[in-house]
Parts: sequence; structure tokens; C-alpha cells
Amino acid sequence: MAGKGSKQAQSHSKDDKPRVIIKKAKGHHGGHHGGAWKVAYADFVTAMMALFLVLWLLGASNSQQKAVIAHYFREPGVFSGSRGIIPDGGEDKLGSGIIQAPSMEVLQMHIKDGLAGLKDLAEISAQVPIKITDEGLLIEVIDKDKQAFFDLSSAAVKPLMRKVLSAIVKEIKDATNKVVISGHTDARPFKSEKYYSNWDLSTERALNTRRTLEELGLASERVEKVAGYADRQLRVPEEPFSSESRRISILIRNLEKNESKKALP
Repeated sequence: MAGKGSKQAQSHSKDDKPRVIIKKAKGHHGGHHGGAWKVAYADFVTAMMALFLVLWLLGASNSQQKAVIAHYFREPGVFSGSRGIIPDGGEDKLGSGIIQAPSMEVLQMHIKDGLAGLKDLAEISAQVPIKITDEGLLIEVIDKDKQAFFDLSSAAVKPLMRKVLSAIVKEIKDATNKVVISGHTDARPFKSEKYYSNWDLSTERALNTRRTLEELGLASERVEKVAGYADRQLRVPEEPFSSESRRISILIRNLEKNESKKALP
């Protein structure tokens, strides 16, 4: 009996051994992989941009180096596909390149900001309106009876006018856009003993504006045309003697307009 009981106890003890259960987690394919690869890709693109800039700067002149660095910090988007370092001929090659001007919207904003800092000039937006046209960026410097940029019957550039032109040149001198300068007068009859008329006055004011722009740093080859229109393009036609018609117009041409001019025979 004792032997049978001991055998039963032994068999029972064997059955009571703890069982070890191992669970294996099944992998789920096609789930979310995280965004680490995006960071790595962004770092790679940034490194390639930096390499491209260094290679270009190694082959660029000092003036080009200064210009591209200035444009980068002023408008980081210059390395986007729509604008950036564009070599001559429009082909994407390294070296012997030119720097494309910032967009008309960006240029307009920078010029307005620069003019806003002129404390001597009241109502700056009314006297120096800036608008984007089909031809490019049009800047008008308009006389007022209480605040004129030229004395009556005079073509001498006043100090206030020079400050306005300085603020404009600061923003456009590193671009490549062509510049058109136009002089305008009101319809008040003006004729001297030497037959000096509104035609001469408007033209001389435009020429003096060109000289001042170049003195302030605008390259002479950037000037495409200088013209005087006398009173033929009145700003306020219903008021022919209005001071608003006495103005200087500065047109910063679109680059596309520059290219179309080159293509003409």
C-alpha cells in the first residue's frame, strides 16, 4: 500500500511542475515608421545647398559674392526654384552667374520699409506711392505745395529728394533689372528767354535724377531710358495745374521685360 501511495505521489508531483508559457509578439508590417527620415533628408538637402553655395562662391568675383550673401540674408527664398543664382543664358551651371532680383512684391516691401525710416518726409505713402504694374515696379516721387522735391522752375535735386533716391538705390543696386526714369511737369506755361520750356525742365529733372542715382551706387548700365514728358501725362487731368503732376517716375522693369528687349533686332 505504501509503495502504491508513493508512486501516486511521485506521479502527482510530476504533473504539478510549473509550466513556462512563452508569448511571441507578432510584427505588424506597413505601420507608422516615424519621421526620423524626414529630418535626415532635410539635413541632406541643406548640406547640398551649402555645398552649391560654396562652390559657386569659389568661382565668383568679390562683387558677386557680396551680392549673393546680401540677397540670401535679405530673402532666404532666393534658393527656391523660382529665383536664385541664375547663370547667364538661363542654364543651371556653376560660375559666371548673375543674381536674379528679388520678386517685385519683396522689392516693393523693402523699399517701403526704407522710405518709412525717413523722418524728414511726412505722408511718405502719399508722396512716394509704389505699385506693381505689368512693366515692373513703378515708383513715383510726387511734389506737394508744402513739400516739394524740386523748387519751381528748377531742376536741382533737393536734399530731401536725394534721401528718397538713396533709400531706393539701397534696395535695387544689387539687382539686375533695367531702370527707366521719367520727368513730368504740370500744365503751367513756362518759357524763358532761351526758349527753355516744360519739355526741357522735365527732361533735365529726369537727367539729374539719373545722375544722383548713379552717384548713390546704381550702375550706369542699369539705366535703360531717361525721358521728359512735360505736361503730356498729367497725374490729375482735371486739375492741370495740380502739384501732383510735378513728379519723377522710376520704373524697375521686370526681368522678363529685360529679356524681351534683348531679343529685339
